[in-house]
Amino acid sequence: MRASFLSLVPPGSGGVRDYATVIGNALQSPPLEMTRMTDVSSLSGDCLLLHFSGYGFQKRGVPLWLVEHMRSLRTRFRAFGVVFHELFASSPPWGSAFWLGAWQKRIARELLDLSDFWLTNREESGRWLLARRDTMPHRVLPVISNVGEPASIDTDRAPHLVVFGSPGVRANVYQWAGGEVFDRARRKGLVIHDIGPPLQDASLAQRLVRENAVVHGKLAAQEVSQALSGASYGALSYPIDYASKSGVLAAYSAHGVCPILLWNDDRPHDGLVANVNYVAGFEALENIDARAVGRQARRWYEPHCVEAHVAALRTMSGEARR
Repeated sequence: MRASFLSLVPPGSGGVRDYATVIGNALQSPPLEMTRMTDVSSLSGDCLLLHFSGYGFQKRGVPLWLVEHMRSLRTRFRAFGVVFHELFASSPPWGSAFWLGAWQKRIARELLDLSDFWLTNREESGRWLLARRDTMPHRVLPVISNVGEPASIDTDRAPHLVVFGSPGVRANVYQWAGGEVFDRARRKGLVIHDIGPPLQDASLAQRLVRENAVVHGKLAAQEVSQALSGASYGALSYPIDYASKSGVLAAYSAHGVCPILLWNDDRPHDGLVANVNYVAGFEALENIDARAVGRQARRWYEPHCVEAHVAALRTMSGEARR
């Protein structure tokens, strides 16, 4: 008999909530929003699963209360697992993360010590966790697409360049190298398709209009999937060593879109290889077969699809309950 899960998530919307919802639905465990004031007195069961993001639970990334809540709550479950969406932040001395980093690390370590199994989305995060506790079930799996996984990527592709994600993520693409995305799109005859909540920068929003971009606004997951299935390229500005935790990159890859990653570093990370399963900057487009890169992106994605995450969590919880 399969174990039942109770999934706890930070309040609000975002990538962690989207991931937890997709995985939770597959586990037949819709996520429960957890705050300091949540009444957990009646909760018990087979497996408690915490989706941890320090900044999701506390604005400075230091939810000290969460550790105490989990320490008490886990005694009512046969197994306790943590999905570490993030561990801790770092910054120069003038940033708050510089001064709070030690506390953030302490919270991550204490949750690790309480857990029976864990999952994270970056090899670097996995190394940090393994260095502190390596005798328990664990997996390192890049994040899933929160907007679907089409059975086939062999669809007709229009000369569309999708820019998808939150307003901040999309603004980073449009501002990269002084708006290089617009120049490259004009040169290659690409139509920019902007998908997501309205941009907060009015000047960028106006430029999209001037550049004849198609502004879709926020779409339902099925509509995003449809747009990606017919697009050739998808652009994202994101650090390559954190790209495995990007739901946008996961969405592009799951749909066989050729991902264009804008960053000043193209060293291999988490199985991502420049100009093989993503394009390292617009300048590389001239010598790239978009279809081939899209297929390689999909091959990179498939070992950590939704089914793989669900299977890993079920397997680890079973091992922990033996």
